[in-house]
Amino acid sequence: MTESNHSPSGAAAPFVANPTTSFSLDQYYREKLDNVRRNLPEASRQLKAAGVFRVHIDYDGCGDSGQIESVVYVDAAGESLNPAGQVTLTEDQLIDLFYDLTQARHPGWENNDGAFGEFEWNLETDTLNHTHNDRYTEYDTTEHEGL
Repeated sequence: MTESNHSPSGAAAPFVANPTTSFSLDQYYREKLDNVRRNLPEASRQLKAAGVFRVHIDYDGCGDSGQIESVVYVDAAGESLNPAGQVTLTEDQLIDLFYDLTQARHPGWENNDGAFGEFEWNLETDTLNHTHNDRYTEYDTTEHEGL
């Protein structure tokens, strides 16, 4: 599977540790990413066999809480479909994989002002595009002394 964050040489971008995190947190995020890399190919195989061509996933979070808002499966004609009963993969298992991927790429995405984003997974071309948007509060301060 290809990812949208490849280096110019075509190799996947390496995991870059955040200097403000601990070794155990870095290990936790690596394990999350390894889980996705291990299980997403089988999910793809099952969904393709069920006639799914694309999967669109939206997520949103803030205030220390985040969730997958929607998962939409699309067939070759661009119509929504429900692969339940045709795959052993449950939607909850798929959601867990995308939670893991979001957490590995953007730790703490659900905290404070939070973040939102979407995954566009094209099973036909074997590509996964991820758009992530961080929210933040900005302010401008002006101080005056005297007249």
